[in-house]
Amino acid sequence: MTLMQILAQTTAPVTETPTTPSQGNPMQLIVMFVIFIGIFYFIALRPRQKEQKKRDQMLKTIKKYDKVMTIGGIIGTVMEVREEEIIIKVDDNSNTRIKFTRGAVQRVLSSADAEKTEA
Repeated sequence: MTLMQILAQTTAPVTETPTTPSQGNPMQLIVMFVIFIGIFYFIALRPRQKEQKKRDQMLKTIKKYDKVMTIGGIIGTVMEVREEEIIIKVDDNSNTRIKFTRGAVQRVLSSADAEKTEA
């Protein structure tokens, strides 16, 4: 007898039982997906919507003589307000005026109403 035959006779055959991967409950996957969407909404989308509403309100309330800063960093005084654009005076000495769309305003630095109450 050879060594292989001896080993084949002495070792017990290994019987493998086929295992099926556990599928789990499909509802768990759906619930986890809904929870993920909800968390994403409150972390990413909701704050952006609040900022956009705040910005839209600021752009709607721009008035004549408000001091504003544009997205390009130009600071000036609003001289005329139209539906979609504003005219800003950027230099008092030369009376230089530039026309911008309302969306080009980054923020209002001081309001005309606030300046009247301070004076």
